[in-house]
Amino acid sequence: MSVKKFTLDNFKSGFLMDEELMAGISESVENKGQFTAYVIRHTTGETLGAQEFSDPFEAIRTLNDIPRLWTFEKVSKCGSGNCGNGQCGKEGGGCKKKTTEPCATGSC
Repeated sequence: MSVKKFTLDNFKSGFLMDEELMAGISESVENKGQFTAYVIRHTTGETLGAQEFSDPFEAIRTLNDIPRLWTFEKVSKCGSGNCGNGQCGKEGGGCKKKTTEPCATGSC
């Protein structure tokens, strides 16, 4: 298995995962240009660490330097009403439902 890492192109669209932990980077809504790198134990929801950065490169480097066999897991874009807005299965979508199945915001 190859280890996958964060890059400037992917850090906003997924998480680093292994059997025990999940790591991610979120940009502050209140403080634009501030990034929080965090690690949680996804089996319990426990936050193991979080650190603020003003440079996304430093947040990326910090998480990539954790010695784990990470895999990058891309997040679906089915949230935020995309499924109900007809975005199922289209590029930029990601909802796995068939067009006849109801979604949280209506039919796909």
